[in-house]
Amino acid sequence: TEDEVSSDNEGGQSGKSLIVYFSATGNTKAVAEIFAEEKNWDIYEIVPEQPYTDADLDYNDSSSRSTVEQNDENARPAISGSIENIEDFDVIYVGFPIWWGDMPRIMYTFFDTYDFSGKTIAPFCTSGGSGISGAVSNIEELEPSATVTEGLRTSPSDAEGDIAEWLESIGLVQQEG
Repeated sequence: TEDEVSSDNEGGQSGKSLIVYFSATGNTKAVAEIFAEEKNWDIYEIVPEQPYTDADLDYNDSSSRSTVEQNDENARPAISGSIENIEDFDVIYVGFPIWWGDMPRIMYTFFDTYDFSGKTIAPFCTSGGSGISGAVSNIEELEPSATVTEGLRTSPSDAEGDIAEWLESIGLVQQEG
């Protein structure tokens, strides 16, 4: 199924903004929804063709699906659906959990799927302990023709304040009137 996201919002200084996220346990989804509601921007969920089960996400099982994927730099889990009109957006806020110190491999599928040339990518993550800097570097390598901002690591309980501070620090504060 192809999904067209409406593009009548105004975000950031560069123009129209879209929030795209992948969430396996709900934390990143909660942050993305707070973000979308606060800014009244469009939101798109990356849904894996094969959903992740609790067993797939077992960090302590070296044979779990997520561990196997994260250990294979060429793994590209399939995404169900697509963003038909991503070219309409200038700033893409991309949210994901941190798995084993990096973004999940399904995010690599996402970055391989679309052309982000000339766009601004602003990554944000949720994590139990790891930071986002490694994922930001990987996005920069995957998308050399895009501008990639400093990333944000937050949690659902801190998201509202963290997002406002982060947007100001990266220069993407929504213009008023």
